[in-house]
Amino acid sequence: MDEQSVATLTLGNFKAEIFSTNIPGEFKVVYRDGSGKQMEEAPLTGISTYKQREPEILDRLRQLSEGARPESTPDLGDSGEY
Repeated sequence: MDEQSVATLTLGNFKAEIFSTNIPGEFKVVYRDGSGKQMEEAPLTGISTYKQREPEILDRLRQLSEGARPESTPDLGDSGEY
């Protein structure tokens, strides 16, 4: 999947990097701690621009900077039962 960086939001040393995917209306947010380590990755779908969800992104960034537990990323390699 081709992704293009469209923005980086910061709060102290924490960052939320926003990427546009090759699917219209779909973005990806990667949250990083002060050392640059990825803490969480979250999809944004069904929107025309990430700015529509910017308040939510900043709120989650604040939560993570204040010690909230990162949400686990589902194992996308497991196809499960058919």
